[in-house]
Amino acid sequence: MWTFIKWLWITAMWLLLSAPLGGCVGSVKLADGRRIPLNSNEFEDYVERVFKTQNRVADELAFALVDFPAEGSQSRLRGLEAAEATLLTACAGLNELATARRDRLSLSLRRKLEFARQVPACEQAAAAASRVIEAH
Repeated sequence: MWTFIKWLWITAMWLLLSAPLGGCVGSVKLADGRRIPLNSNEFEDYVERVFKTQNRVADELAFALVDFPAEGSQSRLRGLEAAEATLLTACAGLNELATARRDRLSLSLRRKLEFARQVPACEQAAAAASRVIEAH
């Protein structure tokens, strides 16, 4: 896990120093509206926290769906399924980045930055999915 986060941080630093992608390359806007620099320890900690959270929530959703009673409310079932689909979509970039790192595959620097910028949406989807799980 630590290696992935460190790699993501180094990639973000490389982007800041070498990629001419415009004036807003250096920071990510969080779900709470704050901006944090990509080259900061705060960003590194944030990505690690979101990655762990979305994995935990995805596991909880999977178990909730498997354990869902056959006689359970169909609207509750649809809510769990929708939360899972939203989470998977919102966190796809972060998971693809982690998978590429694990498999030692190369991604373009622009793609890595794009994935880093999707982390706040993943965080929001994980929080929303947690609320759905708690409601069921």
